[in-house]
Amino acid sequence: MFQVTPVRSRDLQAEMAASVGCPFFDNTFAFCAVELSDDAKEVRGLIALCQFTYSPEEAVIKSVGVMPGSEGDEAVTVLIRGVMSFLNRAEIPFIYADDTAATPEQLKAWSFRRCEDGRLGIDLQKFYRSPCHYDHEGE
Repeated sequence: MFQVTPVRSRDLQAEMAASVGCPFFDNTFAFCAVELSDDAKEVRGLIALCQFTYSPEEAVIKSVGVMPGSEGDEAVTVLIRGVMSFLNRAEIPFIYADDTAATPEQLKAWSFRRCEDGRLGIDLQKFYRSPCHYDHEGE
């Protein structure tokens, strides 16, 4: 069992970034996916960390760090969808990913596509209107 939750401490965010082997980006927001005990009362370990910035116009994922062995874990996909949902509820229209935020294969699996301006991104309004259709556009 796992949980996706915001990281509310800069010190904890820095520790998590070091644990997953990615740079710590100060002045970013972060969500993490953690493994829980069977009774869901204890955190057993970190699965992944997503650091991002946002403004009224757009959000940018700066990094997605994943613990070794968890790269294909559904918790990582749920983490990205959790960040997307948070931004969509905040009425941020677009989310982009830095080219170094994750591998191209991961970004494609999470619905990121090359935009006209060359960046990897998702139009959140279109995505949440029809996620299945959006995932198959451009294939």
